[in-house]
Amino acid sequence: MLINNEFNEQKIQSPLHYSWVLFTKNNMAMVSLWGVILLVLFALFSNLLTQHSAYAQYPDRLLLPPYWIEGGNIEHIFGTDDLGRDSLARLIQGFRLTFFGAILITSTICLIGTFIGAAAVLTKGVKASILHHLMDALLTIPTLLTTFILIVLFGPSYENCLLAVCLSLLPQFIRGIFLSIENELSKQYITALRLDGATNYHLLRYGIFPNTLEPIITLLNRIFTMAILEISTLGFLGFGAQLPQLELGSLIASKLNLVYLSPWLILLPGFVLFITILTFNILTEGIRHSLIEGED
Repeated sequence: MLINNEFNEQKIQSPLHYSWVLFTKNNMAMVSLWGVILLVLFALFSNLLTQHSAYAQYPDRLLLPPYWIEGGNIEHIFGTDDLGRDSLARLIQGFRLTFFGAILITSTICLIGTFIGAAAVLTKGVKASILHHLMDALLTIPTLLTTFILIVLFGPSYENCLLAVCLSLLPQFIRGIFLSIENELSKQYITALRLDGATNYHLLRYGIFPNTLEPIITLLNRIFTMAILEISTLGFLGFGAQLPQLELGSLIASKLNLVYLSPWLILLPGFVLFITILTFNILTEGIRHSLIEGED
């Protein structure tokens, strides 16, 4: 049946749709969104960007500068290292290990931390008290120090590096989720849902999580940023990815002796780290502001 809208009523947008409209009006946020998409595509299909192997050596092309510098070669866009290996190919391999490692750590922490944090705040008694005080005790130890202790116990390798970083950052996320949910539990709409007979699952699914998106997204961004930095730090110190694996931190460390002769071998991995972290932080800030304005 056709409905004649005589008053030309405007359709009410959902909060998420309204937040998306606000997000699209933020130029910096949209640029960062496309930047994140490009970074993901670069990590997934980066092997198509170069015809050289990351391990192939060209003895007649040692320490070539990037092609835009005098003496550069278009076949090696970012130049070569002291063994004649293509810098772009090695940078791609290093970026993929660092980027996907941080994504894996963040996803794992999100799943495990959300479950533990929600369970801790919704349960009462001895178990909740023990978990609460345990998290407080773990948070007194700097995450990087915890990572070093764990990597010494596990042994240096890329897989152990990811495990150590994940375990060191997990308490921070659990604590953040705990505080976010605890703040919502004291609000009147949660009390109303409980009086209506809502279970803990329905409280989380329809009441708490939709209203805690902003702190959760900010927390996830902080975990992702710290994961990238700690993976690179361990790689730089030799506790992370081991040869023949390539990681941005280990790439920087392996070329420190060439910093004055070929500075681009160190600047390029550092620049990739900087751009990745900056892009994700700008995107998160844009999402956070759009969610806050959408709630208003």
